Amino acid sequence: MERKRLLEASARFALSALLHDLGKFAERAGMEAANLDGHKAVYCPLSPKKTYSHVHAAYTAMAVDVIERSIPDIRKGEMTPFSSWGDLERKDDSLINAAAMHHKPETKLQKIIAQADRLASGFERSEADLYQHAQEEREESPGKRVDHYTARLWPLLETITPTGNFRQPRHRYPLKAMAPETLFPVPVTEHPNKDHSRKEYESLWQDFIAGLEKIPSSHRHSLPLWLDHFDSLWLTFTYAIPSATATRTADGTFLSIPADVSLHDHSKAVAALAVALWRHEGDGKEFLLIQGDFFGIQEFIFHPDEASEHAAKRLRGRSFMVALLTELAAMKVLEAFDLPATSQITNAAGKFLIVAPRIENGQERLQEVQKELDRWFLQHTFGNSGIGLAATEAECADFGKGNSFKNLMDRLHRDLDRCKRQRFDLCNASEDPVFAATYDHGACTIDGRMPAVREAGKTVCPLCRDQEKMGSLLVKKNRLLITRLERGPLSDDTLALDYLGYRVTFTGSEEISGRFGNLVREETLLRAWDFSLPENGAAPLWNGYARRAINGFVSRDEKDQIVEFSDLATKGKGVAALGIVKGDVDNLGEFFRNGLQHPTFARMASLSRQLNSFFALCLPWRCRDKFPNTYTIFAGGDDFFLLGPWKEQLDLLADMRQEFARYVRNEGIHFSAGFVMTKPGIPVPSLAELSEHALGQAKKRQEEGKTVKNAVTCWQRTVSWDDFEGLRGIEKELTALVQWLEETHKFTVGTAYLYGLLHLCAMANGKKPEDALWRSWFVYRTWRMLVDRIPGLDEAQRKELYQRKFAAPIGERIAHHKENFKIALFAHLYQQREKSQ
Repeated sequence: MERKRLLEASARFALSALLHDLGKFAERAGMEAANLDGHKAVYCPLSPKKTYSHVHAAYTAMAVDVIERSIPDIRKGEMTPFSSWGDLERKDDSLINAAAMHHKPETKLQKIIAQADRLASGFERSEADLYQHAQEEREESPGKRVDHYTARLWPLLETITPTGNFRQPRHRYPLKAMAPETLFPVPVTEHPNKDHSRKEYESLWQDFIAGLEKIPSSHRHSLPLWLDHFDSLWLTFTYAIPSATATRTADGTFLSIPADVSLHDHSKAVAALAVALWRHEGDGKEFLLIQGDFFGIQEFIFHPDEASEHAAKRLRGRSFMVALLTELAAMKVLEAFDLPATSQITNAAGKFLIVAPRIENGQERLQEVQKELDRWFLQHTFGNSGIGLAATEAECADFGKGNSFKNLMDRLHRDLDRCKRQRFDLCNASEDPVFAATYDHGACTIDGRMPAVREAGKTVCPLCRDQEKMGSLLVKKNRLLITRLERGPLSDDTLALDYLGYRVTFTGSEEISGRFGNLVREETLLRAWDFSLPENGAAPLWNGYARRAINGFVSRDEKDQIVEFSDLATKGKGVAALGIVKGDVDNLGEFFRNGLQHPTFARMASLSRQLNSFFALCLPWRCRDKFPNTYTIFAGGDDFFLLGPWKEQLDLLADMRQEFARYVRNEGIHFSAGFVMTKPGIPVPSLAELSEHALGQAKKRQEEGKTVKNAVTCWQRTVSWDDFEGLRGIEKELTALVQWLEETHKFTVGTAYLYGLLHLCAMANGKKPEDALWRSWFVYRTWRMLVDRIPGLDEAQRKELYQRKFAAPIGERIAHHKENFKIALFAHLYQQREKSQ
């Protein structure tokens, strides 16, 4: 089959598989069901009790009819691999039947989707193994039996442990469209009744139908493009809908099962597996699981920057470019295998996973993509960064029985690790010298190493030029158009370089470009991505286009321009300085390798998406809503790097810790962070090095001789998060005390006294015999420099004031926190200093 037709056919098959459980959504929403009994007879199997089971399959067929007017044509014309409605010989092989017959499959295409459905859920395991907790979970709370209407989705993050022991979740996701605020699970107080649940589902269904209309109708002429949009729509409105709440046992009865995988995550896994099953060639293993990994991210973002002007724009542009290049590399792989976007299961923090079919020349195709990626990165980064591709063959049995799925995950991990160690394959390179370069205009004046070109009086390399341009456009535009290099729009908002064979153009209002319909008709537009932040925390993350969480929050001035670092430092109270925060989730590898008691393909994808959503969606929104001077250099996957006024970053750190705990609802899942305070003129690579060192210290925190992490390093002191919050409280009390003395007693606490406390903190932590004198020094200095100098008090009042305001609030807390008390002192002191200092 010609490759363009093959891609279209693959997208069509993926759509059918993606819609296979649409009926679950429609049934729970109370969609009007004309001729329900007739549809049951066609699509639903008979149970041993002679009643129809899996009624949602009948609703799937009816629901596809409802949305048909808003999706690409599924009845006539080119329908490969399905039959058109005029094909009487294959009348049962329509797209609708393939989607709806997955519990009663008859044709080859229907059986493939049914098989993919089982693989995504791991149903090949024995019933006893899969449902050993099912009886316990049939009632989610005392006396509250749930069904497919009233069940709510469990947060997987709450249920996992590093050892795989199951934790009973006490929270559920609200049944709402995806938005920054609705991504947080809520406590289970009482389960909604059936009528209330139907109303919730009905509201969500109506919003889904309305959202479908927002996809530009012209994009229906390019099924791969439209399908990418639809996948984001499907995620937005089904991420909180449980995929399954019950299963049928061998005797025909139904058994409640954990509702821990969303309808979207399950459906997308089914779509990816189904396309691979349909497309695989030959005997044996059916799948080629392809991983991508952007290595050298730190070097790419934080490489030396010789020019101070517009440093903020370039830094943000480089961070954005990491996410963009990763997405484009995934596109190259999909294109090499003629696969739609739904075959890309995960993409976060510079890593992606694609389910491809094992075909005869699959490895050769992948090698060609790797060569193209290598050439690009060698040319533009001299090999300091790159994207490696690892391929792992798998068969259906790997997704089910016993430890087979865990073994598959281990193989994926090993293959990716091997790929990292063989970057660029330079030992086997047979092409021209990879570092050949000419410097007709000298080296780039920004990065100091790449060959420069002369443009508008500047001598910079094309990559730095695009990065600065990108950093500027990010605050003005909210969409990206991806086209072929030799085609597509050329405007002031088009990046100059070839990006892995694609042309990248920023755009804003869709009305300006006619919703890009002309590019679709010309077969030019490959992807159109929306990366805007929502207007409010409850607004659904849906604007009619495929979403990519590749843009964080950027601080802007009143003219909507990016705030430069030197200006950003003056936004806070006290000394003009920047706070740099870097952190990541502790022991994440253990959770992903061992956390799920019953790992399945859909559960792994769901776990990855849930974790990424906090850093890629919730955190940028939190910055916009509560910490507007923050600059998200990157945030996604399991890590983050933030920059802003030092005091605001301290507040954000404490807030993040609380919000993350509210998000995961699992005290075993936590992150560590490093905080560094610095003047804005320090080079970007130094900022990265300092913050990385601080994070490393936090990761070394120990209790009782064991490394426990779960810490923050601040002003070179490493403390637990509980101690950090306590010290922040002490800082506020200290500030309040100083203010009280000024307002009540007209007495100003001198900085000499406060700086002297820093020395006493060090003594309290010391081992020398003379260090034990710190308490005596504290009493002496507090009386001499403070208590005795406060006017208008008699001796009894001074003693009472000392005990109430100084002995316990300061002295005893120094005794408890020792040198860590410096965190509270520094935070207070730097707030009192003038910005000119």
